Amino acid sequence: MKRIPFIHLKPLLWSLLTIAILAGNNSCKRAAEKATEKIVEKSIGDEVEVDIDDEKVVIKTDEGTLTTDAAVKSWPNDIPDEVPEFKSGNIVSVTTQEINEDNNWVVIFEDVTTAALEKYKDALESEGFKINYTTTAGTSGHLAAEKEKLAVVVMVGEGNATVTVGKNN
Repeated sequence: MKRIPFIHLKPLLWSLLTIAILAGNNSCKRAAEKATEKIVEKSIGDEVEVDIDDEKVVIKTDEGTLTTDAAVKSWPNDIPDEVPEFKSGNIVSVTTQEINEDNNWVVIFEDVTTAALEKYKDALESEGFKINYTTTAGTSGHLAAEKEKLAVVVMVGEGNATVTVGKNN
């Protein structure tokens, strides 16, 4: 049986997941969630388990687990302590991914200040991260940093930010 990595999930699948999460009343919502789970499982292959519950989506394969939860509004406790918390704005959702003992976190923010990128760059440097590159254009920008087995990528723009943390074991 052919395995498809998480990264190759088609945008259509994510659209279906979004529809299921945002569905109207509880009975219709639950039916939409179950239908979407079956569609995703068939699209990816029989070796996948999909669970959709309100604002949380969990996809499990024999390679690992991907969890997206729009109800989580705080910095994940399982992000390594060496990674400083991004403190600008409000958390919209958190995605965690565990594949073959490697971990990734994606934290999405709104109401982010224009100075957030530079402030976070300073926080990373003070924790010993090497800044690989920084790009800014107007009120938008991104940076990439690394420290031993950790990598951090931050994208900021139009009042929003995405912080991605990767840990290779």
